[in-house]
Amino acid sequence: MSDNLTPDWSSEFEHYKKLSREVFTNEDIINFFNQNQKAFYLDNFSSSWAKMMEAYEVKESLSSDDLNKLEEMQWQEMPDALKLFAYDFCIKNGFCFTGTSN
Repeated sequence: MSDNLTPDWSSEFEHYKKLSREVFTNEDIINFFNQNQKAFYLDNFSSSWAKMMEAYEVKESLSSDDLNKLEEMQWQEMPDALKLFAYDFCIKNGFCFTGTSN
């Protein structure tokens, strides 16, 4: 039971690091995003998902309504442009995943 309360973060990071080493194309990125939602939330100390959404909002000149609509979408229904941006921001350049991608 205590395993659920104190998950081994390092082994989870290693798991997603290993998976991210197999990501090369945009299609790979989209598949990684669709299949590994948890990877985008592991870095909760630096709130990388929230920071990514703020950066995406600025990059795409989104209104707060547009941003809310995105955040309410089902994970796999999010636009591909967001998936690619999120992978780059959270996984490829994320604090805890530094050095995981080429």
